[in-house]
Amino acid sequence: MQNRIREWRERRGLTMHELGQRVGTEASQINKLEKGSRRLTAEWMGRLARALDCAPADLLVPDHLPTAGGELGETAGLPPVAPHPSPTLAGAALPTGFVAEPAHETATPPGATPRDLPVYGAAMGGDDGAFDFNGTVNEYVARPPILAGVANGYAVYVQGESMEPRYFAGELVHVNPNRPITPGCFVVVQIRTGDPHVPTRGLIKQFVRRTATRLHLRQFNPRGELEHELGQVLSIHRIVGASDYG
Repeated sequence: MQNRIREWRERRGLTMHELGQRVGTEASQINKLEKGSRRLTAEWMGRLARALDCAPADLLVPDHLPTAGGELGETAGLPPVAPHPSPTLAGAALPTGFVAEPAHETATPPGATPRDLPVYGAAMGGDDGAFDFNGTVNEYVARPPILAGVANGYAVYVQGESMEPRYFAGELVHVNPNRPITPGCFVVVQIRTGDPHVPTRGLIKQFVRRTATRLHLRQFNPRGELEHELGQVLSIHRIVGASDYG
């Protein structure tokens, strides 16, 4: 079965031996997984994704999706996953890193809104309202009209009080990774932790600006500006709302 393990391994500058050490296996097993001679199960996808600092879906080619049983195979009657473009900051591309799962197929009663939008992230605490961003789907919720047809759209719950009064703890925000990033917009940012075994940190902030080396964000409570090295920024996705229609 075709996959993108080798592509991501080389992108991270790792040998098969080094990747094997990160996931607790031998280089020969990595070789088999890359060639498709060893079955790429959901468990293997999770281990490899953590080691490569990417989302499990990044390891798949568009015509291979997880099946209900947790194994991977050819799609059966499902539409292909749309490519995930790199988000931009003031015209400069950032690494994608995070790809939302394909829409969850469930039976929807006539006239009801499909509950197929994945909700990611788990509370982590802290004054900056950070949360774990490990690609795990916590639940599926109704898809708002603004995300209709957005295959890689997703949602997250606000953690903490750092963005009050714009966003409150427990509030659900909707995200469109395809929307351009502009000054003043609100965003979900993934920050690398530096440890391949630790999930990336998620932040909900207001985008201020980008310099050659730094990403500048704003929070409201307490009000202040945060800075992050661009090398630590894995992805930045735009939060969408009523003002984004049209």
